[in-house]
Amino acid sequence: MTAPTDREHQELLRLTDATAALDQARSIVGDGTPKSGDQRLLALAYCMLTFGEMLKQASHGTVTQAYSGPIALRDKLAHVPHRKLNAEVLAASVEQATTEILPLIQARVQDLSHTGA
Repeated sequence: MTAPTDREHQELLRLTDATAALDQARSIVGDGTPKSGDQRLLALAYCMLTFGEMLKQASHGTVTQAYSGPIALRDKLAHVPHRKLNAEVLAASVEQATTEILPLIQARVQDLSHTGA
């Protein structure tokens, strides 16, 4: 086992935070897609913004194709008025992140954990 670099340690922390944000988003959507004006919609938007931000930070400026969707969503969520949030788009993004991106994150976390990060 080799000693982790500071960069690897930071990446592991960001990916762990991204996973936690996605888990929270999944919990919100699991109770049904929030309606416009529902506080759960704001919470869902914040979770997905955090998810994208943590992936952006984990990628160290080199955006991989796998992370490009959540990062683009993060960029939009950072600038959209709350009254224009689209619950269906957010719910679909959670589903897509769960099936397509979460396995990649989990594999990377496992790789980083084996380096001792």
